[in-house]
Amino acid sequence: MGLLSIRGLLKELLNEQKNPSVMVPVDIQGQYITLDVDTLATESAVPIEIDTSTESPPYTILTPSPGKKIDTRGVYIFTDSDSGEITIKFANSGKVIAKAYVSKFRATSLPSVRFTGDTNESLQVEWSGLSTGAKIFVVVRYKEI
Repeated sequence: MGLLSIRGLLKELLNEQKNPSVMVPVDIQGQYITLDVDTLATESAVPIEIDTSTESPPYTILTPSPGKKIDTRGVYIFTDSDSGEITIKFANSGKVIAKAYVSKFRATSLPSVRFTGDTNESLQVEWSGLSTGAKIFVVVRYKEI
C-alpha cells in the first residue's frame, strides 16, 4: 500500500470519528501497527486570568521544564476591556503567537496555531492601552517537547 493510500485511509477514518487508535498496514504482507492518534491525550492547557489592576506586563503564563520547549497548539484570548492590545509571545525570541486588537475584538480564538519556542523559553502576555482595571483571560494549548 502506497504512502498516499495510507494517508488517505487515516484521513478517512479520522474524519468519520472512529476509534482514535487506527490499525495501519506497514507492508504488503499484511502486518499491522497501531498508531495512537488521540492528540488531546498528549497535550496540556493552561488557563490564566490576569487582573491588570494588580499585575503589570510582561506576565509569564508558562515556563517549560528545564531543557524543554513549549510547542503551542491553540491560543484563546478574552478580555472585558473596550480598548488596547494584548499580545502573547515567547519571552526571549519575541516570536508573537497571538494578538488581540481589543477595540475591534474582545475575544481572539486561534484553535490550531502552532509555534515552537526555544529551549527553556517562557510564554508571556503583554498588554497596553486597556481599560482601567481590565481583566484578561488566556488559554494556551501546548505540548512540551
